[in-house]
Amino acid sequence: MKQRAKNLAGITIGTLLAASVVTFSMVSSASDNMSDETQQTTNAAKNVILLIGDGMAESQISAAAYLNGAGYGAEDLTMDQFKNVGYARTFSHDNTVTDSAAAATAFSSTHKTDNGVVGKAPKNKEHHENEQHFDVQTVLEAAEESNMSTGLVSTARITHATPAAFASHIDDRNKENNIAEQMLLDHDVDVLLGGGKRQFIPKETGGKRKDGKNLLELAEDHGYQLIENKADMKKTDASKLLGLFNDSHMTYELDRELTDEPSIDEMTNKALDVLQQDDNGFFLMVEGGRIDHAGHSNYPATNIQETLAFDKAVKEALDFAKKDKNTLVIVSSDHETGGMSIGANGEYGYNKEVIRNVKRSPEYISKQLDKNDANLEEVIKKYTGITNLTKKEMKFITSSQNKASAIANIISERALIGWTTTGHTAVNVPVYAYGPQAEKLTGTIDNTEIAEVINFTTSKSFSSQNLIDQVKQFSKNGELTDEKVTRLLFTHLETVRQFEDQNKADKVVKQLEHFHILIDKQKERNSLSNKAYQTLKDGTDALIAKWE
Repeated sequence: MKQRAKNLAGITIGTLLAASVVTFSMVSSASDNMSDETQQTTNAAKNVILLIGDGMAESQISAAAYLNGAGYGAEDLTMDQFKNVGYARTFSHDNTVTDSAAAATAFSSTHKTDNGVVGKAPKNKEHHENEQHFDVQTVLEAAEESNMSTGLVSTARITHATPAAFASHIDDRNKENNIAEQMLLDHDVDVLLGGGKRQFIPKETGGKRKDGKNLLELAEDHGYQLIENKADMKKTDASKLLGLFNDSHMTYELDRELTDEPSIDEMTNKALDVLQQDDNGFFLMVEGGRIDHAGHSNYPATNIQETLAFDKAVKEALDFAKKDKNTLVIVSSDHETGGMSIGANGEYGYNKEVIRNVKRSPEYISKQLDKNDANLEEVIKKYTGITNLTKKEMKFITSSQNKASAIANIISERALIGWTTTGHTAVNVPVYAYGPQAEKLTGTIDNTEIAEVINFTTSKSFSSQNLIDQVKQFSKNGELTDEKVTRLLFTHLETVRQFEDQNKADKVVKQLEHFHILIDKQKERNSLSNKAYQTLKDGTDALIAKWE
């Protein structure tokens, strides 16, 4: 079987998912020599786990690895153990510097979109002329259509841009109340774990909803078990979970021990426990969302500890895949945040002990200061280990409008961690992969190719019968307006089906190519609608890819 060309942006996810009866041969450890990589099955993946470190690139990973002791006798991060490694370009449709909404939509749908847009792509000349953006099917939705279980896990609000891009379609990522409703009522996601309770409950009960709806009550009606803390998550054996562990984003890892929230690796483990019960397989997305937030705030120790916590979730996924032997694991990032560097101000070095001694996030530390900052030295010593604050540093903190930012700045300077921005950057981000089709994610790729690989590694059946059924439906709906053309399409597809039954690949492909020419001509003659044309074209392309 030939490898399909990479430019698949015009093909719907459902078609790709259905058409991806892809096999591959693991060629010993030459391409991936992790301890048991060669024991992977030769079938397409049954399960897919996508882990996204929001705002994470090589600087964050390197800083975390060095703090962990990498290169100095200690074990590398789990991410460092992958052998199939590549880099992804992150630009969006309208900007060299992407945001999370556009990047996550690329991951979820193969489509580039504009910053701020979730689960939609910009209009094109062929269709959707009256809309600025149109809905695109996501890998999660395609998995649902294929009767697979699905899950979304995030340390951010579960309605935030990254998880939203897999289970909603909206022109503004900030419409999180709408996203919550779409995510809960328009989909059948089996596991939803993260923050963001406020988007699900009315304003009158402490939430953000002005429509009076209590989505938590509706969730129970839809069969969800509601959980609000680590203990509840641990003990439940429900097969459908909605866990909202914070009104907004979940607590930073440095401060989490003060709460009853689960860690990202614990949420990942729970999601896997639930989803693996489905014989049809599953799709799971896990986001380390607070790496990004610490990057925006230029919080060095917080950022690094969030990256280390995310790496523990990667370990949960990788351990599962090694044992299961039929799971694709992909680890990547939507973009880098903060322009972080190891070494700063012209100095060579990385004072890891400064980072290691920080016990709480700057947000938490700043809240421990009394009204007149009289306890400044005591608080800084207790939570950062700094015992020799200079007068200049003390004045910098006490005179600052944002004391958390000032504290973080001092930690950065002492650790020799540099920052160039409080926003995103356009640098490439790493891609790590393990399992079926992992080798396709090496080298420099576009971030949309991650969605393509997810589609091609999920084995589902697709045949000419699907195209025949589509033609019947379009004819019934009046989207095929010429009866002679309809009969001609049926004739071509019946011939394809005969060749399929005879397993004559060359003749199947040739007949499908003729069918492709036929629908192109009918499109020019306006004998079929834009929707009918696009659907049949996508299905034909996918079926050709299957038989080539």
